[in-house]
Amino acid sequence: MIEIALNKELDSKVYQNFCDLKIAGADFAALIKRDHPNILPENAEQYIDNFYNENKTVLEQSCDELLVALNEKQEMFFEALKKLFKTDFKSNSYKGYVSIFDFNPRFIETNEFQVFYKRNIESKLSVVFHEVLHFAFFDYCDIYFTEKIKDLDKNSGKLWELSEIFNVIVLNTPQFVAITSREEKIFYPQLTEKLEQAKIVWDKVGKNINKFIDEML
Repeated sequence: MIEIALNKELDSKVYQNFCDLKIAGADFAALIKRDHPNILPENAEQYIDNFYNENKTVLEQSCDELLVALNEKQEMFFEALKKLFKTDFKSNSYKGYVSIFDFNPRFIETNEFQVFYKRNIESKLSVVFHEVLHFAFFDYCDIYFTEKIKDLDKNSGKLWELSEIFNVIVLNTPQFVAITSREEKIFYPQLTEKLEQAKIVWDKVGKNINKFIDEML
């Protein structure tokens, strides 16, 4: 199941990794400056510590709000995942952390992820389900496409691109829109053209995920 908490230490680590990062047209440094114009690598640890202290109530409320909404919908989400992958992921443990940065990264090795605290509840839920779908996708590929992905990186390159494209396609299917109540959009501008090509493949293979993943790989 999915748990939600705060994690100040993780925010410090994530800031250092993302403070000057650009990937596929997404500019994380600009996102930092938008929300935290005064943070710099040299003052980041103290800045983050102060921010958590000064905004403790707001951060805790964001966390609690997300947990309440998630507890209402995660059962439906895991049922939709089970129908999609023919695999039950409900017994797996996933941990989300409400973050002061709008990066929303996921950590494949630990089934952990972050969610920006300022997003509205629908958007926060969308991030949660987006990230957990990533974990399910990679677990599925590890089992059924072992040979095809053995030399591929889950954080960059072809497999990473496919995971982002796959999420947009799947989360815009009726069974998932019924849960999220929103359209899923591609976060990385440079993947837009590949997404449109993938939609053609998705329809061509009759929305069969095995055939889709196999052909895309």
